[in-house]
Amino acid sequence: MNTTSRKVTFSPLNKTVEARDNETVLDVARHAAVPLGNSCGAIGVCARCAVRVIAGAENLTPPTAIETQVAQRRKLRSDERLACQAVVCGDCEVTTTYW
Repeated sequence: MNTTSRKVTFSPLNKTVEARDNETVLDVARHAAVPLGNSCGAIGVCARCAVRVIAGAENLTPPTAIETQVAQRRKLRSDERLACQAVVCGDCEVTTTYW
């Protein structure tokens, strides 16, 4: 039995949701009815789903090549990730400017 916790907390919404296997932060947000912008179909090019990781950055998969390129082009901060690219491997907490 897998006992690894993979909870995503959306702050300041105070909503914490368990991630399923291989789910991205965006997937979890969708299941939890958390409003998170996106328009590219989760392929990582629009950057509308960018979130700031408050805690647990080490519990997300490393940035993909697409995410790295988009982050450089859009001048994302080092603590920001594209929710559609970051797969949840453990507990983390994220926020965005419009919550």
